[in-house]
Amino acid sequence: MPNTLLYTSYTKSVVATRPISEGLAALLPCYWVYSHVGKCMLELRDKLGDSVERPPQFDAWIDMYAGEEFEKRVKEYIAIVDDVAKDADEETLKMMEKHFVMGCKLEHMFWDQAQDLMQWPAFSG
Repeated sequence: MPNTLLYTSYTKSVVATRPISEGLAALLPCYWVYSHVGKCMLELRDKLGDSVERPPQFDAWIDMYAGEEFEKRVKEYIAIVDDVAKDADEETLKMMEKHFVMGCKLEHMFWDQAQDLMQWPAFSG
């Protein structure tokens, strides 16, 4: 998927070439959004009950990302980023914010491509 490649390429680039503070900020949206989506999916699953058939893998995904253990890990990660930010200078904070915001945008695009059934463009020749 095009947006998956864009997102992973961006985060890999930040993590590989920038200070750890920026890499931590770039990765944070992924954890945070998965926790949020997991909770939303759990609520929907509970609401729909057995009226919708789904593969067991879907339930396993929901259980993992909506679970207390994953939420605990996300909160720990947020605390790490917050801790790093406390000791950061103004320029570092600006870069952390830049990468966090870009991560949020790319995370949004990642989910949109699935909803829109985005495909790679077809080229002939």
